[in-house]
Amino acid sequence: MGVPQGSFWDGGVARGRPDKGLARFRRIALVMSGGAALGAYQAGACAALEGCGVRPNWIAATAIGAVNAAIVAGSLPHERAARLRRFWQELTRRAGGGPGGWARASLGRIFARRDATRAPAEAAPVSAAELRELITQSVDFERINSGAVRVVLGALSLSTGAETFFDNDRHVLGLDHVMASIPLPGLPPVAIGGQVYGGSAASVGALEDARPVDTLCVAIDGYDPAPGKEGGVSRSAREIAALRRNYDLRRMIALLGERLPPAAQGDLEVRKCLAAATNATMTILHLVHEGSGADLAGKMTDFSAVGMGRRWQAGEADVKTSFAQPMWLAPPPRVSGVVVHEVRGGIAAPPR
Repeated sequence: MGVPQGSFWDGGVARGRPDKGLARFRRIALVMSGGAALGAYQAGACAALEGCGVRPNWIAATAIGAVNAAIVAGSLPHERAARLRRFWQELTRRAGGGPGGWARASLGRIFARRDATRAPAEAAPVSAAELRELITQSVDFERINSGAVRVVLGALSLSTGAETFFDNDRHVLGLDHVMASIPLPGLPPVAIGGQVYGGSAASVGALEDARPVDTLCVAIDGYDPAPGKEGGVSRSAREIAALRRNYDLRRMIALLGERLPPAAQGDLEVRKCLAAATNATMTILHLVHEGSGADLAGKMTDFSAVGMGRRWQAGEADVKTSFAQPMWLAPPPRVSGVVVHEVRGGIAAPPR
Protein backbone atom coordinates (compact mmCIF):
# COMPACT_ATOMS: atom_id res chain seq x y z
CA MET A 1 0.00 0.00 0.00
CA GLY A 2 1.40 3.39 -0.93
CA VAL A 3 1.92 6.07 1.64
CA PRO A 4 -0.26 9.16 1.10
CA GLN A 5 1.60 12.34 0.22
CA GLY A 6 2.05 14.54 3.26
CA SER A 7 1.23 11.77 5.77
CA PHE A 8 3.09 11.41 9.02
CA TRP A 9 5.46 8.98 7.24
CA ASP A 10 7.16 11.84 5.41
CA GLY A 11 8.40 13.38 8.66
CA GLY A 12 6.62 16.70 8.16
CA VAL A 13 5.38 18.61 11.19
CA ALA A 14 3.24 21.72 11.14
CA ARG A 15 5.30 24.73 12.17
CA GLY A 16 4.22 28.04 13.61
CA ARG A 17 5.44 30.88 15.75
CA PRO A 18 4.87 30.63 19.52
CA ASP A 19 2.08 33.03 20.35
CA LYS A 20 3.04 35.78 22.80
CA GLY A 21 -0.39 35.29 24.36
CA LEU A 22 0.89 32.06 25.90
CA ALA A 23 2.99 34.02 28.39
CA ARG A 24 0.01 34.74 30.65
CA PHE A 25 -0.72 31.04 31.25
CA ARG A 26 1.02 29.47 34.25
CA ARG A 27 -0.42 26.08 33.39
CA ILE A 28 -0.67 24.57 29.91
CA ALA A 29 -2.80 21.48 30.26
CA LEU A 30 -3.32 18.70 27.75
CA VAL A 31 -6.28 16.32 28.11
CA MET A 32 -6.65 13.28 25.85
CA SER A 33 -9.34 10.61 25.75
CA GLY A 34 -9.58 7.17 24.13
CA GLY A 35 -10.53 6.03 20.65
CA ALA A 36 -7.93 3.41 19.63
CA ALA A 37 -6.93 4.19 16.01
CA LEU A 38 -8.43 7.68 16.40
CA GLY A 39 -5.47 8.37 18.69
CA ALA A 40 -3.45 9.21 15.58
CA TYR A 41 -5.45 12.47 15.51
CA GLN A 42 -4.20 13.25 19.03
CA ALA A 43 -0.64 12.40 18.03
CA GLY A 44 -0.73 14.76 15.05
CA ALA A 45 -2.16 17.49 17.28
CA CYS A 46 0.59 16.93 19.88
CA ALA A 47 3.27 17.16 17.20
CA ALA A 48 1.75 20.41 15.94
CA LEU A 49 1.58 21.86 19.46
CA GLU A 50 5.31 21.28 19.83
CA GLY A 51 5.84 22.87 16.41
CA CYS A 52 3.94 25.95 17.65
CA GLY A 53 5.99 26.14 20.84
CA VAL A 54 3.06 25.04 23.04
CA ARG A 55 4.56 22.75 25.66
CA PRO A 56 2.20 21.26 28.28
CA ASN A 57 3.27 21.10 31.91
CA TRP A 58 0.16 19.18 33.07
CA ILE A 59 -1.35 16.19 31.23
CA ALA A 60 -4.42 14.07 31.99
CA ALA A 61 -5.19 11.14 29.73
CA THR A 62 -6.76 7.71 29.42
CA ALA A 63 -6.83 4.72 27.03
CA ILE A 64 -4.93 5.49 23.79
CA GLY A 65 -4.58 9.05 25.08
CA ALA A 66 -2.51 7.65 27.96
CA VAL A 67 -0.03 6.21 25.46
CA ASN A 68 0.28 9.53 23.61
CA ALA A 69 0.59 11.32 26.97
CA ALA A 70 3.38 9.00 28.10
CA ILE A 71 5.31 9.62 24.87
CA VAL A 72 4.93 13.42 25.24
CA ALA A 73 5.84 13.52 28.94
CA GLY A 74 8.51 10.85 28.58
CA SER A 75 10.48 12.60 25.82
CA LEU A 76 12.59 15.70 25.51
CA PRO A 77 10.49 18.42 23.84
CA HIS A 78 12.43 18.33 20.58
CA GLU A 79 12.05 14.51 20.42
CA ARG A 80 8.28 14.34 20.93
CA ALA A 81 7.05 14.63 17.35
CA ALA A 82 9.56 12.09 16.03
CA ARG A 83 8.78 9.59 18.79
CA LEU A 84 5.04 9.94 18.27
CA ARG A 85 5.49 9.42 14.54
CA ARG A 86 7.69 6.34 14.99
CA PHE A 87 5.26 4.81 17.49
CA TRP A 88 2.23 5.27 15.22
CA GLN A 89 4.08 4.14 12.13
CA GLU A 90 5.18 0.92 13.85
CA LEU A 91 1.76 0.35 15.45
CA THR A 92 0.15 0.73 12.03
CA ARG A 93 2.60 -1.72 10.49
CA ARG A 94 2.06 -4.34 13.19
CA ALA A 95 -1.71 -3.88 13.28
CA GLY A 96 -2.04 -4.82 9.62
CA GLY A 97 -1.60 -1.44 7.97
CA GLY A 98 1.45 -2.53 5.98
CA PRO A 99 1.40 -4.03 2.47
CA GLY A 100 -1.15 -6.84 2.36
CA GLY A 101 -1.80 -6.84 6.09
CA TRP A 102 -4.79 -4.51 6.09
CA ALA A 103 -6.31 -6.34 3.13
CA ARG A 104 -6.12 -9.64 5.01
CA ALA A 105 -7.69 -8.06 8.10
CA SER A 106 -10.52 -6.56 6.01
CA LEU A 107 -11.14 -9.93 4.32
CA GLY A 108 -11.36 -11.58 7.72
CA ARG A 109 -14.02 -9.08 8.82
CA ILE A 110 -16.03 -9.70 5.65
CA PHE A 111 -16.10 -13.46 6.29
CA ALA A 112 -16.98 -12.85 9.95
CA ARG A 113 -19.97 -10.71 8.93
CA ARG A 114 -21.18 -13.40 6.55
CA ASP A 115 -21.29 -15.95 9.36
CA ALA A 116 -24.30 -14.54 11.18
CA THR A 117 -24.50 -17.59 13.48
CA ARG A 118 -21.09 -16.92 15.04
CA ALA A 119 -20.17 -13.65 16.72
CA PRO A 120 -16.40 -13.33 16.41
CA ALA A 121 -14.51 -12.53 19.60
CA GLU A 122 -12.97 -9.07 19.63
CA ALA A 123 -9.31 -9.37 18.76
CA ALA A 124 -6.69 -6.80 19.62
CA PRO A 125 -4.95 -5.21 16.62
CA VAL A 126 -1.63 -6.03 18.35
CA SER A 127 -0.89 -8.20 21.36
CA ALA A 128 -0.38 -6.72 24.82
CA ALA A 129 3.26 -7.81 24.66
CA GLU A 130 3.79 -6.00 21.35
CA LEU A 131 2.16 -2.81 22.61
CA ARG A 132 4.23 -2.91 25.78
CA GLU A 133 7.35 -3.27 23.66
CA LEU A 134 6.40 -0.28 21.49
CA ILE A 135 5.64 1.90 24.52
CA THR A 136 8.90 0.92 26.21
CA GLN A 137 10.82 1.91 23.07
CA SER A 138 9.06 5.29 22.95
CA VAL A 139 8.86 6.40 26.59
CA ASP A 140 11.45 7.39 29.20
CA PHE A 141 9.65 6.64 32.47
CA GLU A 142 12.43 8.23 34.52
CA ARG A 143 11.63 11.50 32.76
CA ILE A 144 7.91 11.06 33.48
CA ASN A 145 8.61 10.45 37.18
CA SER A 146 10.99 13.40 37.41
CA GLY A 147 7.89 15.58 37.72
CA ALA A 148 8.90 18.04 35.00
CA VAL A 149 5.41 17.50 33.58
CA ARG A 150 2.50 16.63 35.88
CA VAL A 151 0.92 13.42 34.53
CA VAL A 152 -2.47 12.03 35.58
CA LEU A 153 -3.60 8.75 33.99
CA GLY A 154 -7.18 7.62 34.54
CA ALA A 155 -8.47 4.04 34.63
CA LEU A 156 -11.58 2.17 35.79
CA SER A 157 -11.21 -0.38 38.57
CA LEU A 158 -13.01 -3.59 37.63
CA SER A 159 -12.85 -4.62 41.28
CA THR A 160 -14.82 -1.66 42.66
CA GLY A 161 -16.23 0.10 39.59
CA ALA A 162 -14.55 3.31 40.75
CA GLU A 163 -12.50 5.65 38.61
CA THR A 164 -8.87 5.80 39.70
CA PHE A 165 -6.26 8.41 38.84
CA PHE A 166 -2.58 7.51 38.82
CA ASP A 167 -0.65 10.74 39.37
CA ASN A 168 3.13 11.12 39.12
CA ASP A 169 2.84 13.58 42.01
CA ARG A 170 1.74 10.66 44.22
CA HIS A 171 2.74 7.49 42.35
CA VAL A 172 5.76 6.17 40.51
CA LEU A 173 4.23 5.66 37.08
CA GLY A 174 5.19 2.70 34.93
CA LEU A 175 4.10 0.65 31.97
CA ASP A 176 1.15 -0.94 33.80
CA HIS A 177 -0.35 2.48 34.57
CA VAL A 178 -0.26 3.37 30.86
CA MET A 179 -1.89 0.04 29.95
CA ALA A 180 -4.48 0.10 32.76
CA SER A 181 -7.21 1.89 30.80
CA ILE A 182 -6.97 -0.51 27.82
CA PRO A 183 -5.42 1.59 25.01
CA LEU A 184 -6.63 -0.75 22.26
CA PRO A 185 -9.76 -2.93 22.05
CA GLY A 186 -9.33 -6.61 22.84
CA LEU A 187 -6.43 -6.21 25.29
CA PRO A 188 -6.67 -7.93 28.70
CA PRO A 189 -7.21 -6.05 31.99
CA VAL A 190 -4.18 -5.02 34.05
CA ALA A 191 -3.57 -5.77 37.74
CA ILE A 192 -2.04 -3.02 39.89
CA GLY A 193 -1.77 -3.18 43.67
CA GLY A 194 -4.24 -6.01 44.08
CA GLN A 195 -6.92 -4.43 41.88
CA VAL A 196 -7.77 -5.08 38.24
CA TYR A 197 -8.20 -2.19 35.83
CA GLY A 198 -9.84 -2.25 32.42
CA GLY A 199 -11.54 0.98 31.37
CA SER A 200 -11.03 4.67 30.67
CA ALA A 201 -11.61 7.43 33.20
CA ALA A 202 -9.94 10.79 32.52
CA SER A 203 -11.48 13.96 31.13
CA VAL A 204 -11.17 17.70 31.60
CA GLY A 205 -12.80 17.24 35.02
CA ALA A 206 -9.40 16.07 36.28
CA LEU A 207 -8.51 19.78 36.42
CA GLU A 208 -11.07 20.32 39.19
CA ASP A 209 -8.51 19.25 41.79
CA ALA A 210 -5.69 21.35 40.37
CA ARG A 211 -4.75 24.59 42.09
CA PRO A 212 -6.47 27.50 40.27
CA VAL A 213 -3.99 29.38 38.08
CA ASP A 214 -4.39 30.93 34.64
CA THR A 215 -4.67 27.83 32.47
CA LEU A 216 -4.71 27.00 28.79
CA CYS A 217 -6.34 23.57 28.44
CA VAL A 218 -6.10 21.77 25.09
CA ALA A 219 -8.64 18.93 25.19
CA ILE A 220 -8.21 16.54 22.25
CA ASP A 221 -10.99 14.04 21.56
CA GLY A 222 -10.73 11.53 18.76
CA TYR A 223 -14.49 11.13 19.14
CA ASP A 224 -16.99 13.30 20.98
CA PRO A 225 -20.73 13.19 20.17
CA ALA A 226 -22.03 16.22 18.35
CA PRO A 227 -24.32 18.22 20.68
CA GLY A 228 -27.96 17.32 20.19
CA LYS A 229 -31.13 19.20 21.05
CA GLU A 230 -30.72 18.25 24.70
CA GLY A 231 -27.11 19.45 24.88
CA GLY A 232 -24.42 18.15 27.23
CA VAL A 233 -24.55 14.65 25.78
CA SER A 234 -20.83 13.94 26.05
CA ARG A 235 -18.63 13.62 29.08
CA SER A 236 -16.35 16.36 27.79
CA ALA A 237 -19.30 18.73 27.36
CA ARG A 238 -20.65 17.99 30.86
CA GLU A 239 -17.28 18.44 32.55
CA ILE A 240 -16.43 21.60 30.63
CA ALA A 241 -19.78 23.01 31.79
CA ALA A 242 -18.98 22.03 35.39
CA LEU A 243 -15.54 23.68 35.20
CA ARG A 244 -17.15 26.82 33.83
CA ARG A 245 -19.68 27.00 36.71
CA ASN A 246 -16.91 26.52 39.26
CA TYR A 247 -14.49 29.08 37.80
CA ASP A 248 -17.27 31.62 37.09
CA LEU A 249 -18.51 31.40 40.68
CA ARG A 250 -15.05 31.83 42.16
CA ARG A 251 -14.35 34.81 39.89
CA MET A 252 -17.64 36.44 40.95
CA ILE A 253 -16.78 35.92 44.62
CA ALA A 254 -13.43 37.64 44.01
CA LEU A 255 -15.16 40.52 42.24
CA LEU A 256 -17.65 40.97 45.09
CA GLY A 257 -14.84 40.77 47.65
CA GLU A 258 -13.08 43.70 46.01
CA ARG A 259 -16.18 45.82 46.53
CA LEU A 260 -16.74 44.99 50.21
CA PRO A 261 -15.76 47.60 52.79
CA PRO A 262 -12.80 46.64 55.04
CA ALA A 263 -15.09 46.08 58.02
CA ALA A 264 -17.16 43.49 56.15
CA GLN A 265 -14.04 41.74 54.86
CA GLY A 266 -12.95 41.17 58.45
CA ASP A 267 -16.09 39.16 59.29
CA LEU A 268 -15.23 35.47 59.92
CA GLU A 269 -17.95 34.05 57.69
CA VAL A 270 -17.17 36.53 54.93
CA ARG A 271 -13.49 35.55 55.10
CA LYS A 272 -14.48 31.90 54.70
CA CYS A 273 -16.44 32.78 51.57
CA LEU A 274 -13.63 34.91 50.17
CA ALA A 275 -11.21 32.00 50.67
CA ALA A 276 -12.94 30.32 47.72
CA ALA A 277 -12.35 33.34 45.47
CA THR A 278 -9.87 33.38 42.62
CA ASN A 279 -9.02 35.62 39.71
CA ALA A 280 -7.60 32.68 37.79
CA THR A 281 -9.13 31.94 34.39
CA MET A 282 -9.15 28.99 32.02
CA THR A 283 -9.14 29.00 28.24
CA ILE A 284 -10.22 25.64 26.79
CA LEU A 285 -9.40 24.68 23.21
CA HIS A 286 -11.57 21.64 22.49
CA LEU A 287 -10.42 19.78 19.39
CA VAL A 288 -12.77 17.06 18.10
CA HIS A 289 -11.96 14.82 15.15
CA GLU A 290 -15.15 12.72 14.95
CA GLY A 291 -18.56 13.97 16.04
CA SER A 292 -20.64 11.29 14.31
CA GLY A 293 -21.09 7.83 15.76
CA ALA A 294 -21.70 6.33 12.29
CA ASP A 295 -19.33 3.39 11.75
CA LEU A 296 -17.39 4.47 14.82
CA ALA A 297 -16.27 0.91 15.60
CA GLY A 298 -14.79 0.59 12.11
CA LYS A 299 -12.98 3.91 12.40
CA MET A 300 -11.51 2.97 15.78
CA THR A 301 -10.04 -0.23 14.31
CA ASP A 302 -8.84 1.28 11.03
CA PHE A 303 -5.06 1.14 11.32
CA SER A 304 -4.45 1.52 7.60
CA ALA A 305 -1.64 3.83 6.50
CA VAL A 306 -4.13 6.02 4.65
CA GLY A 307 -6.41 6.31 7.68
CA MET A 308 -3.55 7.04 10.06
CA GLY A 309 -2.04 9.68 7.80
CA ARG A 310 -5.40 11.39 7.33
CA ARG A 311 -6.03 11.57 11.09
CA TRP A 312 -2.51 12.78 11.87
CA GLN A 313 -2.89 15.59 9.33
CA ALA A 314 -6.33 16.48 10.73
CA GLY A 315 -4.83 16.86 14.22
CA GLU A 316 -2.09 19.11 12.88
CA ALA A 317 -4.58 21.18 10.89
CA ASP A 318 -6.92 21.69 13.86
CA VAL A 319 -4.07 22.94 16.04
CA LYS A 320 -3.03 25.37 13.30
CA THR A 321 -6.65 26.55 13.00
CA SER A 322 -6.83 27.13 16.77
CA PHE A 323 -3.65 29.18 17.03
CA ALA A 324 -4.47 31.15 13.88
CA GLN A 325 -7.36 32.79 15.76
CA PRO A 326 -5.82 36.01 17.17
CA MET A 327 -8.32 36.43 20.02
CA TRP A 328 -8.57 32.84 21.22
CA LEU A 329 -5.82 33.30 23.81
CA ALA A 330 -7.19 36.61 25.10
CA PRO A 331 -8.47 36.67 28.70
CA PRO A 332 -12.20 36.08 29.16
CA PRO A 333 -14.55 38.87 30.31
CA ARG A 334 -14.08 40.09 33.91
CA VAL A 335 -16.96 38.05 35.37
CA SER A 336 -16.15 34.88 33.45
CA GLY A 337 -13.74 32.23 34.63
CA VAL A 338 -13.75 30.02 31.54
CA VAL A 339 -13.97 30.59 27.81
CA VAL A 340 -14.33 27.65 25.40
CA HIS A 341 -13.23 27.53 21.76
CA GLU A 342 -13.97 24.45 19.71
CA VAL A 343 -12.71 23.03 16.42
CA ARG A 344 -14.97 20.15 15.40
CA GLY A 345 -14.27 18.22 12.24
CA GLY A 346 -11.91 20.96 11.06
CA ILE A 347 -14.44 23.78 11.55
CA ALA A 348 -13.98 26.46 14.20
CA ALA A 349 -17.15 27.16 16.17
CA PRO A 350 -18.04 30.54 17.76
CA PRO A 351 -16.59 30.96 21.28
CA ARG A 352 -18.83 30.12 24.21
